[in-house]
Amino acid sequence: MEPKEFVKEYSIKSLVSCFSGGKDSLVTTHYVLRNLEDVEDLDRYVVHVDTSVSLPGVQDYVKEICDVHGWNLVILKPKVDFWTLAEKWGMPSFRRRWCCYHLKLEPLREFIKGLRPQRAEVLGLRISENPRRRSRLVRRFVLRDKQASAWLYSPLLEWTDKQVYQYIRKEKLSLNPIYSLIGKSGECICGAFTTKKQLEIIRGNFPDFFQQFVDLEKQFRSKATAFYKSGKCLRAEDFLKQKTLSEACEAHDS
Repeated sequence: MEPKEFVKEYSIKSLVSCFSGGKDSLVTTHYVLRNLEDVEDLDRYVVHVDTSVSLPGVQDYVKEICDVHGWNLVILKPKVDFWTLAEKWGMPSFRRRWCCYHLKLEPLREFIKGLRPQRAEVLGLRISENPRRRSRLVRRFVLRDKQASAWLYSPLLEWTDKQVYQYIRKEKLSLNPIYSLIGKSGECICGAFTTKKQLEIIRGNFPDFFQQFVDLEKQFRSKATAFYKSGKCLRAEDFLKQKTLSEACEAHDS
């Protein structure tokens, strides 16, 4: 379903495009807003949720892109930050992802409920991006989020990686530089889907950010580890044994 068809059929008055800083949300936001430029009586918002556990530079990138394209950016924050919740509940894991609801969904839904109806949330979901969706997600471009009293619109649902990158090249869009380091946007480094290799890169390039996990780990009463990968416990403190990027450069120069 094309953007104009969706807005007309569902009588949308408030449109919120979720921009995490990732390639899919970048293409989705650009594609939808460009196709709706001449649509009247439509409030448009580009929303980025500051999860409080994103890598340095992610929010700057989001602001820069929105400035370049003239998008109406709104930055939201969770009621309680990641570090406070993690100290209380422990680190998120693949099977226990409390982070998604409290850090992203809750502030987003609260914002959307305050807009005039009919409301719509534009998502960059793609079936090919997630194997789980291929098996269980119904191929529907429009769904209903009852908690937010809004429609969920996923225009890129059936796009392939090739189509996404073709669009980026065609429209000369700038990718988040974090992609060149870890292959993802870096807007939520909660640990649930962050690999050991990515954690090593993060430790090497963003030592001050990574130190927060080390400090958090020390607060756990049961000596729990900060990360759990493939059934194994990984201590954040153990990553400190590797050199940071600046330390490696200094060693090379000497």
